[in-house]
Amino acid sequence: MILVWYELKKIFAKRSHQAVLFLLAATVCAAAILTIRDVRYYEQDGTVLCGAPAAKRLKAEQKEWEGEVTGEVLRLVVEKIKEIDAASASIDDAFVKKQGLLGIANLLSQGCFTYGGYEYDLPGNISPDHAQRLYEMRILLLKQELEDKRQTVSLTEQKKAFLLRQYQSLETPLYYTYAEGWKALLDSQYLPTLMIITIVMIGFLAAGIFPDEFYTGADAVFFSSCLGRKQGTAAKVAAGFFMVTAIYWTAMLAFSALVLGVLGAGGAGCMVQTGFGNWESIYNITYGQDWLLSMCGGYAGHLFILSLAMLLSVKSRSAVPAVAVPFLLSCIPMFLSRIPVLAPVMQFFPDMLLRINKFLDGWYLIQIGSHVYASYTVLVPLYLVLSVALVPVLYRSFGRTGKK
Repeated sequence: MILVWYELKKIFAKRSHQAVLFLLAATVCAAAILTIRDVRYYEQDGTVLCGAPAAKRLKAEQKEWEGEVTGEVLRLVVEKIKEIDAASASIDDAFVKKQGLLGIANLLSQGCFTYGGYEYDLPGNISPDHAQRLYEMRILLLKQELEDKRQTVSLTEQKKAFLLRQYQSLETPLYYTYAEGWKALLDSQYLPTLMIITIVMIGFLAAGIFPDEFYTGADAVFFSSCLGRKQGTAAKVAAGFFMVTAIYWTAMLAFSALVLGVLGAGGAGCMVQTGFGNWESIYNITYGQDWLLSMCGGYAGHLFILSLAMLLSVKSRSAVPAVAVPFLLSCIPMFLSRIPVLAPVMQFFPDMLLRINKFLDGWYLIQIGSHVYASYTVLVPLYLVLSVALVPVLYRSFGRTGKK
């Protein structure tokens, strides 16, 4: 433990590294503030409330509609929307009056039109009877989409059957309550952006753990000492993994605590399908489970990418890979995935783990023989195992440095 503490002290004693940690802390706070400000409430006089005041007003108005979104509730929502539209002088005036039931109205806008479509005015233009078929329409629209060969040419019959099973296994009616804190945290772009920034900054901190011995010329002393090649190497590996773990979880927990502390942590038990953009998700999980999946997946991605970066820094005896690899593996694949011929391969890259919350509505599937799995149920444990497998490789690679 003394050697591990010494290696950690070497990492955090550098002024440049302290500046990076300060910058990361500032980034976490900035991301939290931007996320909190995304929650808004519009007053009748045109005033826009943001953050905590907006959350308080939304919570009070959504309380009226809290409960199971049954067919009768959907009917009442459509009737209420029609009533508001008829009594309002403008679209903006109507919007202000609908804020308490917009969450349910968005389900209708996404689920009663076409698969993958959205029509804001739909709830006010359909009959209450049609609204009652919301859950039925969700499955029907998927079946129609799966029958369109132009859209599903790359899907096997097993994958199509899996998608249908996932849709049918969603427990309905959904439960609606105030969950703006979780939705702001997990449905925005700030979380994956923060993860990318975090992994790049940790890469900068990890850059010198192994190559510094060569830069300073201390490698000869290090490897010739009694404990250098074994305990010294083990201490470096342990320090690297401890640093990645500590900084990642500190940043993510701080970000989550700030957002949920201001906006409220209620609604963790709501299904992700109640959020905007997740209506077609194949993951039948709650927002609380979504957070756990996103955080554990992000950790697996950080651990693998940074372990690989440290291994390459050992092989090259240079800090450059530890700085470059996190950036390349977290940013470049998302651009390459836009190339149709590369897209099927890119979905297996570790950068996917940094953006789990944004990909819950995608058809990312893995087929092994006749068995089909949702992508993240395989990728998260796979990259955790690969990260653990890199530990002895990293230990041996640095421990054998200098041997003839």
